[in-house]
Amino acid sequence: MELILKENVTHLGFKDEIVDVKDGYGRNYLIPKGKAVLATSSAKKVLAENLKQKAFKEKAVIDEANKLAKKIEKLEIKVKTKVGPDGKLFGSISNIDISNSLADKKIELEKDNISIPGRTLKRAGKYEVSVRVHREVSAQLAFEIEPDEESIKLMAAAKSKIEKKSKPTEGEAPAEGETPIAEQKPKIEVAAKEEVSEEKPKKEVAAKEEVSEEKPKKKATAKKATAKKATATAKKTAVKK
Repeated sequence: MELILKENVTHLGFKDEIVDVKDGYGRNYLIPKGKAVLATSSAKKVLAENLKQKAFKEKAVIDEANKLAKKIEKLEIKVKTKVGPDGKLFGSISNIDISNSLADKKIELEKDNISIPGRTLKRAGKYEVSVRVHREVSAQLAFEIEPDEESIKLMAAAKSKIEKKSKPTEGEAPAEGETPIAEQKPKIEVAAKEEVSEEKPKKEVAAKEEVSEEKPKKKATAKKATAKKATATAKKTAVKK
């Protein structure tokens, strides 16, 4: 149903604005509370006439609203709050915090005129919200959520601990049972040299043993051959006789 607002209504509209609402909301709340009237054809004509009479004054108001909107869009607002090492806030930032930040800049606006996506923000970073300064004028406000001084110190301490764990500082004693890198290489080289020096004598000994075993075998073979020749000669001599 269409209604003409008789006063500003949060999250709905401003006075003298025509809005569409659900029947139950209009009949059971807005109309009985005197916040709106039915937007009949006659009521619309009356509204149009009233707006014409107010047009001159309204123009001056709109001009001021446009100036304020431009001023808001040029602002650099930083909201400082407690932030954890992972960037999450201890709590959240709402339109109340933005309204307070604007007040610090001497700009007074109701929190209900500031629209934050999702109603609240829970991480540090850059954001943009819509600020309605007049029913016909809105501005986009850019701002940044930053960690406060205490959070910065805690985050720096946490980062320092992580760096110390991942990379020991120069001159720092190694942990118990841990061998310094500088001492590890000589040990490896010494071990390698010892293995090579042990292998060489073993190979030489094995070679000598093989040679010493081959010599007696050759001598025994030679003796057997000589004995066979002597036996054969003796047999021939006996046959001739």
